Amino acid sequence: MNYIACFGIVTSMHRFFTPQQLHEGSLMIDDAALAHQVRSVLRMKQGDEIMLFTDGESLGWDFRFRIERVTDRVLSGKVTERVKNEREPRVYVTLFQALLKKDKSEFIFEKCTEIGIHAFVPVVSERSIKKAINEERARKIIKEASEQSGRALVPNIQPIVSFADAIATVKKAGSLNIIAHEKEMRRSLDAAPPASRHISLFVGTEGGFSEKEITMARNAGFFITSLSRRVLRAETAAVVGSYAVLHRFGN
Repeated sequence: MNYIACFGIVTSMHRFFTPQQLHEGSLMIDDAALAHQVRSVLRMKQGDEIMLFTDGESLGWDFRFRIERVTDRVLSGKVTERVKNEREPRVYVTLFQALLKKDKSEFIFEKCTEIGIHAFVPVVSERSIKKAINEERARKIIKEASEQSGRALVPNIQPIVSFADAIATVKKAGSLNIIAHEKEMRRSLDAAPPASRHISLFVGTEGGFSEKEITMARNAGFFITSLSRRVLRAETAAVVGSYAVLHRFGN
């Protein structure tokens, strides 16, 4: 159950993303997954309400939807209210995360979505043991985390890239590029230069980035910083780093 603030009043309401464009008034939503969740899992009925959000032209708005009828793939009803969603950060942070062992990447997708990461780019670094992820499952985790946390959008997950290609991509983009390195104790995030609205954060695998990779980042103009005076696990570093960057530059 999610808690949605509408005009200063907090109400408990289930919240869902749908790719279909939304508008006020009567609406039919052709979304089999959503219909199944509403009808078979939550067993909602006529007159119940949910909150919907989408992308495209309706990005940034939440829609209060009153259910009139549910079939196995279509919801029919009426949008009774459109509420501006102002929970998104003022900056766009893309997390370039080196692939981790086991299911640790799934934890990162969930928690960093809740924190406010704009997009994810899985990276194969020198010390990466795992070379692939289940993208379908990752997208499902990110979508559900967006619904739960009240995000106005669902962060994108981009194709896996090599560390060298990731460096080249962000260098061309002109964003503020930050890389976490546990041995860099001299500079904290507070010393980072002013940022535009786009920031790239690189976090390494279990063993961190190699010295060769740190040198590549330094030569590309990255701001290199340690996230803590203590050694963090990779999944902890991703969460701490994401929050710290958003807090520093405009959450």
